[in-house]
Amino acid sequence: MPKFIDNLYVRDSSKVTREIADRDGYLYQRNSKITATATELNTLSGTEKAIKTKKVALGVADTGGGVLSWQNPEGAAIIIERLIIDVTTASTAACTVDFGTTAVGATTSSDNLIDGLDVNTATGTFDNITDIGSSGKSRQKLASGKWVTGSMKTGAAAGLAGYAYIQYIIA
Repeated sequence: MPKFIDNLYVRDSSKVTREIADRDGYLYQRNSKITATATELNTLSGTEKAIKTKKVALGVADTGGGVLSWQNPEGAAIIIERLIIDVTTASTAACTVDFGTTAVGATTSSDNLIDGLDVNTATGTFDNITDIGSSGKSRQKLASGKWVTGSMKTGAAAGLAGYAYIQYIIA
């Protein structure tokens, strides 16, 4: 006769108690319920790659990387498939912004994803597929430890608010 338990907990090395399974059969990873099915997880092995998304708040500095500066955290190159900019509050004055990848540094301007996005006219969502401008591209490869930056191109970014969603796969 099997023994039944309600929930299963472990104590980690810092003596924090963490739930790892519940009575409904769900598993937990560091307090987050794993909702993918085993079949879905198994398809991520081998040549299948999961698309990762990183959410980064937009800044207001009028310097290189002052609107966005994100460093590739993966131990390998990544392919940025999409950069979505969600402007929730427009800048208070005229402003265009460039977004791109750079191997130089966190404060280097680049426009190879989105070139000259107007962030003063209206709020909304924009991306590097529909709103690329004259120099943007729909994908970019980015080496490990290198950056995606967003920089004021013209005007002033003061008052700007929103998020960038960087969608990528590990190359």
